[in-house]
Formats: sequence, C-alpha cells, structure tokens
Amino acid sequence: MEIKRIFIILAAVMALVSRAMAQESYFCTQENVTLEYTRTAPDGDVKWYHTMCIGTVDGDTLDYTSFIKNHKGKPYYGDRPAELEALLHDGDVTLNVAESVAAVFRTMFPKNTKITTTGGESTLPYDMAPGDTLPDVYASVKALGMKMKIDVTDRRVLRYETISTPAGDFDCIVVRERKVEKGMGRNRHTIADTWYARGVGMVRHDTHDPDLNLLTSEVLTSIEG
Repeated sequence: MEIKRIFIILAAVMALVSRAMAQESYFCTQENVTLEYTRTAPDGDVKWYHTMCIGTVDGDTLDYTSFIKNHKGKPYYGDRPAELEALLHDGDVTLNVAESVAAVFRTMFPKNTKITTTGGESTLPYDMAPGDTLPDVYASVKALGMKMKIDVTDRRVLRYETISTPAGDFDCIVVRERKVEKGMGRNRHTIADTWYARGVGMVRHDTHDPDLNLLTSEVLTSIEG
C-alpha cells in the first residue's frame, strides 16, 4: 500500500513538473541575470553590442533594462540603460512596443519631456506552435510635437529549430513578423525572424528587407547570473 502511495505521489509530482516546464515563458524570468548580444551586418562587421539585465520579478511584473553600445563601445543612444517591463501570466509574456520606444526616448530627451504612447501590446504565448498566427501589433509614440507609428503584422510561428550560439545550444521556436516604422525621421520596413528559447527569450534576431535580403543578425553571446 505504501509503495502504491509513493508511486501516486511521484506521478503527481511529475505531472506538476511537466506542467511547469510546458508553461515556462519564452523570456528570461530569473532575477539578476545578464544576457549579452552582438549585432552584425552580413559581412560580419559589428553594428552594436546589446546588454539586457533582468531585475526583479514581482508577481506578474518583471523589470529589466536594455543598453546598446556601438562597435566602439560607446552608447548608441542616451547615457543610461532603458528601463523596461514585461508582464507574465500563466507562461505567456507580454511586452509593449510603444512603451519600449518611450523608454529609449527617456534616456535621450530632457527629463521633463512629455511622452505619450498608444497601443503596442505584444504577447508571446507559452503554448505557441508552428503554424500559429499571432495578433498584429499597432503602436504610436508622441514626443516633442512629433509622432512615430510602429505596425507589426504578419506574425507567424514558423518552426522549431535547435541553433548554436557563443552562449550555447538552444532549442528554439522561430517567429516571423513584418515591421513598419514611420515618423521622427525614421521610415523603415523590415521582416524579422526571431529565435526564442524557453527560460531565455531571444537567442537570435535576423532582420531582412522586404525582399528577404539579410540586413543584420543579432545573436546571444553570453548569459551570466
């Protein structure tokens, strides 16, 4: 009878572990972890270095920072990391495109600059699978009398793929999306493929022109913490 009870308990524990693994986000949710990325052009020239630091996880809210430096190691914009936020719910992770742009602007503009945002919520479901279509994202940001619009459409889950990076090998899911940015001196139309790994988030991010010619590739180079 005791052996039977043990097996029942083990089965219950394994079920909980399996459920927890299945609901692990496509984002790094471990506090005090630093992820380093390098973005390069097709010829291998470094475009920038990107540092992402995970701060605190408080309930469904995760705070993190993002700081980009050019190939010479100098800030690409602003003089400090952009302060960002992700929302977690049952394994899903939601980021806000508009708020992310606003966070970058806050590192560049005077402290009292009024910045307003509209829309921009973008969710990565924990259970997304190849063949899925994700909701379009429409965002706008206003500051200094100017307006930027960001449309992220045609969001499709392409495939599962295991890739090798300087930070290690990762089992990923690949998402493709079309991004159009207009305003504030920036008019850009790109198609991006992003590789996401559970518990890590972005592992690789390739941008292409509308004809799918590669423009840049950003790859995870290290994880510390």
